[in-house]
Amino acid sequence: MALHMKKLLCLLLLPLLAGLVGAGCRGIPKIPRMDRLVDRLSQPPPGKALVNFHRPSGVAKRGSAIFDGNGKLLVDLPGGSLFQYVCDPGEQVFITWADSVSVVKADVAPDKIYDIMADTSAGWTRPGIFFTPLTKDNPRRAKLAEFAQREKKTLALNPASPRVAQYEAYNRPRIAEINRDFLGGAKSNRVKHLQKDDCR
Repeated sequence: MALHMKKLLCLLLLPLLAGLVGAGCRGIPKIPRMDRLVDRLSQPPPGKALVNFHRPSGVAKRGSAIFDGNGKLLVDLPGGSLFQYVCDPGEQVFITWADSVSVVKADVAPDKIYDIMADTSAGWTRPGIFFTPLTKDNPRRAKLAEFAQREKKTLALNPASPRVAQYEAYNRPRIAEINRDFLGGAKSNRVKHLQKDDCR
């Protein structure tokens, strides 16, 4: 009898729980998906720097959001793809997270190319994502041609999508906290770096 009552109670509570979970999820905007393919650049435009974000492995297809230090969403990068960021010379900050936060501070020079791996690892609830800057002494630089072949798509975010602004607004407090902790705060020792001469 007691077992029967427990089953009945579970059946009655399931719709309520489903409604609560659904309501909670509706308040969190989804990451804007990539919806346009772009041509791959071999060089930056004159006077600009080019930062390549590589994710050659197609094992984890789920996209990973990459922000700049101001909280601008740059891309939602899925496995097996490349994102190329054209920027002004000088200091640039890049942020991503899954189970943990990863931050790169780059000092980039004009007319140069820099490379950052968007590596994945096993996470508790989803694949982890973390940055590995390819500094001049990193042996993985020898594999850039191989990565280019495995990165079937070169992607860019559609800035016209209203979901982009929604997602940026939702994550603005998180970005502010990361900047506070990682750029001069208690976690500054976890920041990874690219210097001007880490180019190709």
